[in-house]
Amino acid sequence: MNKLLPLMVILLSLSGCQTTQTMFPPAHKVMLTGDTLVFDAIITGETVLEAIRIARESDKPVKTLRITSPGGEIASGIELGYFVKENNLDVEVSRLCFSACANYVITAANKVTIKKDALVGWHGGARQSDELWKQSVNPKDHEELLKYINRLRAKETIFFSRIDVDPNITVYGQTSLKRCQSSETTDGWYYSLSDLNKMGVTNVEVQGELAASAEYMGETVHSCLMPSIEQS
Repeated sequence: MNKLLPLMVILLSLSGCQTTQTMFPPAHKVMLTGDTLVFDAIITGETVLEAIRIARESDKPVKTLRITSPGGEIASGIELGYFVKENNLDVEVSRLCFSACANYVITAANKVTIKKDALVGWHGGARQSDELWKQSVNPKDHEELLKYINRLRAKETIFFSRIDVDPNITVYGQTSLKRCQSSETTDGWYYSLSDLNKMGVTNVEVQGELAASAEYMGETVHSCLMPSIEQS
């Protein structure tokens, strides 16, 4: 698994490009078990639309989303978050919910249950700095990339306003002077329950200790615990 994938634009077509990078996501599992929607996949337009369709076609209301995901596309993650919020879904994490999954699904949940040895981690978002975004593409594409990112930033801002969660939850691990990644090399970071409450993510239950690493598709995602944050 490419650990930068959760924040990459998976299919990015920039005007004037001679070539377009196409990444094919691996097989996924999206299914309904009783009143629980199981989502084990990278967050893409395809997997999110499939999940919403399955829920809508169910003959009984879906109450819980059981998710395992390393993240994925920002816009698709926001739409999945709206679906979770609008349907007042509980979210259960048995293994991993990272980056876009944490940004937009955990924050929108009615209740979050994090199982023993599972990891919920953040990796950045649309609000991260232009310089970080520019690292993902050829310099000649920077202008078009930032136009697209600014559209995502507007979409993300509206989303966090509607769910009443601090939008900086996606970037504190990059912007805080006390960020844990300044002393540790990890793929992302996670927050204490106290800090999650400060940012508007309440009703979170951890069944065991918060995990600092998790396996997904044969690779390990590493995360570090953020020191207590100070909101401006």
